[in-house]
Amino acid sequence: MALLLPAAGVPATAFAASPGVGDAQILETRVLAAPRPVPASDNRTHLVYEVMLRNVSARPVQLDRVEVQEPGRAGPIAVYDSRAIERVLLDPKARTFGRALAPGTSGSLLLDVTVAAGARAPARLIHRFEVSGTAHRTVSGAATKVAQREPLHLSPPLRGGGLAVYGCCRPPFVHRLAVMELNGGTFAAQRYAIDFVRTRGGVDSYAGDQARNESYFIFGAGVTAVADGRVLAVRDGVPENTPEKLPPRTGPGDLTGNFVIQDLGGGAYALYAHMQTGSVRVRPGDRLTRGQALGLVGNTGNSTEPHLHFHVVDSPELPLGVAGDSVPYTFDRFRLQNRITGLDSDPPAPVRVAAPPAPGRTGQYPLTGDVIDFGER
Repeated sequence: MALLLPAAGVPATAFAASPGVGDAQILETRVLAAPRPVPASDNRTHLVYEVMLRNVSARPVQLDRVEVQEPGRAGPIAVYDSRAIERVLLDPKARTFGRALAPGTSGSLLLDVTVAAGARAPARLIHRFEVSGTAHRTVSGAATKVAQREPLHLSPPLRGGGLAVYGCCRPPFVHRLAVMELNGGTFAAQRYAIDFVRTRGGVDSYAGDQARNESYFIFGAGVTAVADGRVLAVRDGVPENTPEKLPPRTGPGDLTGNFVIQDLGGGAYALYAHMQTGSVRVRPGDRLTRGQALGLVGNTGNSTEPHLHFHVVDSPELPLGVAGDSVPYTFDRFRLQNRITGLDSDPPAPVRVAAPPAPGRTGQYPLTGDVIDFGER
């Protein structure tokens, strides 16, 4: 279902050296992009970002503990122990997780640090890594500011209820695996990307013949503009996939299928992907208003079942919609109907459970597993 793009290693020139305490250099570290505070449906504020690591020693190293600290503040803001590290330290080439880095290899720590809603977000972050190999050492590095810009405030791209969210920010990772190199840069364009499917009472997104797109509850649903803004690019005419089967692909630009890309202004560009063949109603240069019809949900591009893929990036560079860094956003309203749990178990054992009290949400980002209702126009 997910729009996943090829991942690649990170250039060594992008890192800052982080020597081990009392010893030779062990790791090079950097934060891919400064995090921005995002209020989410768990009523906490999230700082979502990636710490890129490279083992520059001659021996394997293993991460045993990671502390996220704010300079000048007593005690860490967040701690990842060995079990937590095994779930968030990504080998970007193999797309596997673990705690070890072989000599000369890189990894990406996919972090999600939260603070209570209304609490002050830290202004800066630094990281303390406890590593072991031939000996136990401590490494400090990956300093970053926290960008204090608010997320974008958007209207829903869909209408109605039973919309299951597969997006950010913790395991199971749907889109955060897509850290990739393009045009000489490294991007996490899909950090806050969401795949929307529709469910009816349970966890299934279809009824009847699983091999027919028409069996999926969301197929043919109307897609609407999340804000005012000009259409930058569209594609239509890509044929529908057969569910559970991926078509051949030739490059990142092909993975979006039929799409609309909208310039939201202020250096933000929205991607609506995998739309139904022949349904796109807008053309490049059209001026859109919030809530305007764009087309229909389909199953095109890198997609195994009908769904809407939505995200926002900060660049119009080619390939459109993916050669940029992810921009956080919230929706102006939605109702939290239920949650799907068990998605991160092995094997997944999804179960729909009751949502917490106060289901009406304003100005929040829905998290993976949420089942939401955007209401009607």
